[in-house]
Amino acid sequence: MDTTDRRILRVLQQDARITMTALAEQISMSVPAAAERVHRLEEQQIIRGYHADINAAAAGYEIEAVVLATAHAGAEESLYRLIEDRPEVMAAWDLAGRTGLLLRVICKDMASFEALVESFQQAATTESYFCLHQRKDTQFPVEDL
Repeated sequence: MDTTDRRILRVLQQDARITMTALAEQISMSVPAAAERVHRLEEQQIIRGYHADINAAAAGYEIEAVVLATAHAGAEESLYRLIEDRPEVMAAWDLAGRTGLLLRVICKDMASFEALVESFQQAATTESYFCLHQRKDTQFPVEDL
């Protein structure tokens, strides 16, 4: 990873829909050279994909919460399947310590949130924290690479 790769990442984080021509112009490279750099970053899984940043509240999802889930003895695989099957679970992390999983979930309303949590009860105990205001949402710190 060199300075040019970091410049590419900064530009793509700001505008993932930028044309290769415009990207090449911003980083002072030829289009084929810029395209090759981007392709290499994709192959190395440094760039994992290109996504739309969707505002959940504007899309009708009123509830955003963090759920700590601790699987019942022998129910880990069942919990993992439940998580995979529920589109409301936006992200899941394995944790070190007493609690097994940290889940980020979104739901349209409190009734759908209650149904989601209830679906986990067969495999885990849960503890929920509702998100009131997002204080920070940042991009990857490219300068640290």
